[in-house]
Amino acid sequence: MAKLISEDEEIKSSLELLFLKDKIKNKIAISWIPYKIILTSGEKSLIYELELKNKGAGDYVLALKPVNEIENLTCGIKKFLRDKKSTMFSFEPNEPSFELILERSHRGYSATCWLDAGNVISNHYSWDGFGVRFFMSEKNIISFVEELSKEKEELFNVC
Repeated sequence: MAKLISEDEEIKSSLELLFLKDKIKNKIAISWIPYKIILTSGEKSLIYELELKNKGAGDYVLALKPVNEIENLTCGIKKFLRDKKSTMFSFEPNEPSFELILERSHRGYSATCWLDAGNVISNHYSWDGFGVRFFMSEKNIISFVEELSKEKEELFNVC
């Protein structure tokens, strides 16, 4: 699982993306990867994942075809880190359920993540949701990107 972790040792915050590989039936023809997302700040956690009671039109999924959203996320973050003039990076999937915003700050980076379960829980996008903001080092961002890339590669290992 890929986890973006804050620098604060007293009140740990994080964003975690967990790909649900066990829900993939045909790895050859896969075009969407289901996931759950976990936001944590201190002792509080929010877990967003598809539940049977949901009556919405969608799922928590990232596209792999025709556009690979995992690559868009990882490559976008890498480009943001390389381009020292860039002040912000933002990512939202085609099936919107979260938005991740990374910004440069004077002592590192800030991450803001907004969760919007509208299309999964109901029949429309709402833009209403919970969020968390935390600060981290470039090292923590790179670790998150590496974990995401590794998870993506493991999706296609046929057992």
